[in-house]
Amino acid sequence: MASFDQQKTSREELQMLTFSLDNVSYGVNVHQVREVKNFEGVTPVPYAPAYVKGVTNLRGEVIPVIDLRKRFGMEAKKENEDNGIMVIVQDKHPIGVMVDSVMEVLTLPKKDIESNHDSLINDHSQAVLGVAKHDKDLIILLDLMKVVSKGDLENMKDTAKGFQIQTQRKIPKASPSA
Repeated sequence: MASFDQQKTSREELQMLTFSLDNVSYGVNVHQVREVKNFEGVTPVPYAPAYVKGVTNLRGEVIPVIDLRKRFGMEAKKENEDNGIMVIVQDKHPIGVMVDSVMEVLTLPKKDIESNHDSLINDHSQAVLGVAKHDKDLIILLDLMKVVSKGDLENMKDTAKGFQIQTQRKIPKASPSA
């Protein structure tokens, strides 16, 4: 059983999984990420939104993969061995979120996190939880569940299901004409 001091400390700190996009450090609550895997390629899906990289096979399950660079309106970058995929689960459906690189898990004191939402002026600002100071670096803290909105998830699930149906459908043989 945790002592009072340990319980108090855990409420005053956040564990964040950090990753990079375009040489900027980001962090997400470790509880939002089910697992991290190396980028092993994806299969593009026709008519998917531009920020959906495609689908990948995760232990027999086909999951959509979002390119977070494109989701944030950044220029696309060629994939390499440093790319990572953070697997999140929303409404029991896993979704891959591709980033430039996954770095480490940090324990950040809440006193080092600033969340001045008045300076954020756009529709997606609710996804930015704040900015953490760590050593000499700044880390932008995100809520991945809000980055991947409910409507976007529905579109991706429908697209992934369509992909699965297409790959499992048999093409009827042409009947000889009489």
